[in-house]
Amino acid sequence: MPSTVQRERKGFYQSDEVSAAPATPEGGALEVLAGCSIIAAVNSAEKFVSALASPTRAIYLLTGTPLTLPDMVARARDHGKICLVNTDFLDGLSRDRHAIEFLAAHRVHGIVSTRFEILKVAHSLGLITVQRTFAIDTAAVTAALRCLAQFVPDAMEVLPAIATPKVAQRLHNVYPTLRIIGGGLIENVKEIEDLLAAGVDAVSVSDERLWLI
Repeated sequence: MPSTVQRERKGFYQSDEVSAAPATPEGGALEVLAGCSIIAAVNSAEKFVSALASPTRAIYLLTGTPLTLPDMVARARDHGKICLVNTDFLDGLSRDRHAIEFLAAHRVHGIVSTRFEILKVAHSLGLITVQRTFAIDTAAVTAALRCLAQFVPDAMEVLPAIATPKVAQRLHNVYPTLRIIGGGLIENVKEIEDLLAAGVDAVSVSDERLWLI
């Protein structure tokens, strides 16, 4: 093979296939995410069990290690859930391409991160991408728009959720089809209803009592 051809890494192995266009997310996973108004944000093993039994079909994993994640993802799949992993919260994995390849090899559906470089790698491997941004002030929202100019994910999660409707208006002025998720400081059903009524596509919630609505 000519030396000018760059080989593509897949999982732990080196492939001799020529790098091609980015893969597309697993069939149906994006549609499932698009149909979910509530995403279970899981930060403990106990909450993971509750999420498996809940009506929601989408799970954010904010916990796990290289030893526990493969089993958690497999169990989520067995329960018909899509599993998106927040790499900013994992233990035992660095925030680089090798970590994303490891997760892709174990069939996660998507990656959530504040780092657009990580999301670009995830996109190239055919995973759903969700960029997390903290809307603490106007400068933070402007920075989010600069990131979007370099890479447009499948969805943007805005924290705290109370800021999401206002931020969504600015984002949609430039990216009208971008899916917007609100997360953080959601305490009751009315807050969820108000966010959805304001045009937010979905909310991520860690309070398992709110996964049942």
